[in-house]
Amino acid sequence: MLYYSKIAFRYLKGRHKVLFTFSNMLSLFGIIIGVFSLLVISSVMNGFDSDMRDRVIGSKAEIHIATKDYHPLSQYENVISRIEKIPGVRAVAPICDNELMLQKQNKIVATVCNGIDLVKYREIAKVLHNVVVGNPSAQDLEEDGIILGLGMSIDLQATVGEYVTLSSPVGTIPTPFGLMPKSKKLKVVGIISSDLPEFNSLYSFVSIKNGQFFSGYSEAVDRIDVATENVENSWKTAEQIQQTLGADYEVEDWSVFESNLFNAIKMEKAVMFFVLGLMIVIASFNMIGNFIKLVTEKRSEIGILKALGATDKEISKVFILIGTILGSLGTIIGLALSLIILITQKLYPFISIPVAGFPLIWLPVEIRVSDFILVPILVIIISYVTTLYPAKKTVGIEAIKIIRNQD
Repeated sequence: MLYYSKIAFRYLKGRHKVLFTFSNMLSLFGIIIGVFSLLVISSVMNGFDSDMRDRVIGSKAEIHIATKDYHPLSQYENVISRIEKIPGVRAVAPICDNELMLQKQNKIVATVCNGIDLVKYREIAKVLHNVVVGNPSAQDLEEDGIILGLGMSIDLQATVGEYVTLSSPVGTIPTPFGLMPKSKKLKVVGIISSDLPEFNSLYSFVSIKNGQFFSGYSEAVDRIDVATENVENSWKTAEQIQQTLGADYEVEDWSVFESNLFNAIKMEKAVMFFVLGLMIVIASFNMIGNFIKLVTEKRSEIGILKALGATDKEISKVFILIGTILGSLGTIIGLALSLIILITQKLYPFISIPVAGFPLIWLPVEIRVSDFILVPILVIIISYVTTLYPAKKTVGIEAIKIIRNQD
């Protein structure tokens, strides 16, 4: 072992045989806490991001396609056949989207009613597989059936087998008594539960024929929904669809039509990362003060080492090595602790979060290799840079003056 390495370890431990000095321990704990906090918070925010993405996609599909001016999409079967040929497209389904009213006796609720082809739409959204009451089929919907969200069925006090009235709040049918709203009596054939609370209280599903009836279409729909082979690359598939269909169509993937939600999550992650990163910066300032103090205390020893032939570069290496050891050790311990906590939470969830209208929900975590590479590298670089100024202070120490003062 080189002599300056022995000196570095001696300065780290002080008079202790095993542990570091108190000031070095403070610097070490600062780095451990900073690394641990950064990795845990980053993984939790990644978990929330993925969890919300799965909830949105499971309820609202991955890609929405409509005309540029949002007029009715006529000849949609031809459009669907063109989309199905695009690589990466897994399933396609037409949608009629209407804002209507649902009524049962004296109870009335607003609903976003989707007219769907049940067989095709089940391949798009997972929500129609989450049936809590009933066993709806495509034939049930065709025979004037309706599927309700769980929250909506509770608000209406309607269950499977009972009838509700679906009507348009805008008068659209001329009669001798004036314009009357479109209205249909439908049988509840299924109740579904989504991972999005507002979805359960707002959305309902009818057949594509009934959806067209309320939209006033004969052979048109409002939009087309698409599911892809790879959710992570759905934006690439959306670009390919846009190129295939041309400028007359508006193609949006989940990151666009729910951009406010996901941008908010990204902003929160960036802010937390910045705030927690300041902990490491504060720890680095503590290290700088600690090293400057160490240089002052060891001026005599440094002067003697120089008198014995040690170069400024070798003396500087002592303090650089101390900073690197503290930074590396703190990073390793912080990384190990964060992995233990995160893997435990992932395999054996023990931290829960309250979500209104849902049973117990466990804190989601997603461990990304990029975070566990980037954070340690940044911390070690900061620890190294922290030692440069104190190390530079040793260059100005003159061995002759130190020896004369000793005399």
